[in-house]
Amino acid sequence: MTAAFGRASGRILELGPFSGGISYELAARHPGLEFTLADDHKEYLAHLKKEIERHNLGTRMEIVDASLNNLPFGDNSFNLVILRGAFFFIMDNPRILSEIYRVLDSGGLAFVGGGYGAGIPQCVIDSIAEESRVLNDQLGRRRVTLDELKSLIESQGLTEATQICQDGGVWLLTRKNISIAEEKKTFRLTEAFDLRPAEVISLVGGGGKTSLMYKLARELSQTGKKVVSTTTTRILEPTPEESPCLIVEEDEERLLSRLQEELGRCGHVTAARFKPDGGKLKGLLPETVDKIAGMKLADYIINEADGAARKPIKAPNATEPVIPSSTTLVVAVVGMDALNAHLSQEIAFRPELITRLTWLPEGGIITREVIATLVTNKRGIIQNTPESARIVPFINKTELAHDAAEIKNLARAILSYGNPQIKRVVSGSLQARKPEFRIYETV
Repeated sequence: MTAAFGRASGRILELGPFSGGISYELAARHPGLEFTLADDHKEYLAHLKKEIERHNLGTRMEIVDASLNNLPFGDNSFNLVILRGAFFFIMDNPRILSEIYRVLDSGGLAFVGGGYGAGIPQCVIDSIAEESRVLNDQLGRRRVTLDELKSLIESQGLTEATQICQDGGVWLLTRKNISIAEEKKTFRLTEAFDLRPAEVISLVGGGGKTSLMYKLARELSQTGKKVVSTTTTRILEPTPEESPCLIVEEDEERLLSRLQEELGRCGHVTAARFKPDGGKLKGLLPETVDKIAGMKLADYIINEADGAARKPIKAPNATEPVIPSSTTLVVAVVGMDALNAHLSQEIAFRPELITRLTWLPEGGIITREVIATLVTNKRGIIQNTPESARIVPFINKTELAHDAAEIKNLARAILSYGNPQIKRVVSGSLQARKPEFRIYETV
C-alpha cells in the first residue's frame, strides 16, 4: 500500500469499524500526513477518540460520524482512502465504492478490501488464516468470489479505474486519474522546457544531465545566445564537440573576466574552479553562479547541480542538490529504465534514501508513484529548489518504454501529485539521432 501511494504528505481517509490501525502507523512514520477516521458506530467512534488521545494525535486526526454510503465530504477531498473489511458488507452496499471514488482527489488512490499485506510470508498467513475462516463461518459471513468483485466494480462504473490485487489478500485498488491536455511535440529543447529570457537552469536527478546540458547549450548558442554551462558539483571535462571553450579558474575575479572575454568570442563556455589530477572538474560555488547571473554576462546559465553515478533515479542526501538561489528553472531528470525495475544499487543511486522517502523496500518494484514522489516531494530530487523557480520533470530514455501509454501514465502520475511549481512534464530520448520531445500538461 505505502509503495503504491508513494507520498509522505497529503490527506488520508480511513473508513469503517476497523479504521485507525493503519492511520496510527502512517502518522508515526510521516508527520506530513493528515487523517480523518469515519464510521457510523458511536461505540467505536468513542474507542477511536481514546486511541487518538493515547497516540497523542489529536492535532492530526479528526473523527467523523458518517454513513459509508453517503460520505459527508466534498468531491476530491482526499489523496488516500482506506477501507479494511469483508467484501460481503460492500456487496450489500455497493454505493460505498462510488462514494470513495467521489471523495478521491485527482491522482488519489483507494484501497478497499482485506488481507495480510504484500510480502507477508505464507507461513505467517497460514498461522492466521484458518482461525479467520472459522470465525467468519461462525458469523455467517460468506466468501465473495473474484467474478462477483468484477461485477461489483462494473456496476459502479469503475472498471477502468480499479484493479484487483491478490498479493497477501484481496484488495481493490482504485485511482482517480487527472486529465492531460493533448500532447504537444517539438524537436527543440528550448520549446519543450518553455525557456524564457535570462534563465538560470539547474539540472537535478538521474543520469543524462550532462548530455542534456550540452545539447541545450548547443541549441541556444546556435541561435546566437551566449551560454555558460557549469556545475556546482563535479563533471567530466567536456569534449570539443560538447563545449567549444573550457575555463578552469579558481580565482573568481579572473574567472569572471575570462568568461566575459570568451563569451564574446565563441558564445558557449564551460566554467569550473579547478581539476584535480586525473579527476573530474570541480564546479563553481553557487554564489559565483549567482554573480554571473547578476552581472548578465550570459543569456543563459545551465548548471548540473548533483550527481547520480549514471543511474536513472536517485534520492539526494542532506547536502544536495546544490542549486544557486538565482535559479529560475529546475529540470528534474528520471530514466524510463527505472520504471518497474527492482530497487537496487544497480538501478538507483542511494536506494536506502529512496526507501526512506517513498517507503519502497530494497528489492521492491519501482512504480510510477514512487518515481512521482521522488520528482515532486520537497525532500526528493527537487530538494533546495527556490520557491520562485519553475520545475519541469524530464522523462529520459523513452525508447525503453513498452508503449506511449506507459510514458503518458508516468507523466500523469507526476502531474497528479499537484506540486504547485510543476505545470508540465517533458519526455524524450537524448540519445536518439533526431530527438523528439513530448510535452504533457494538465487540462
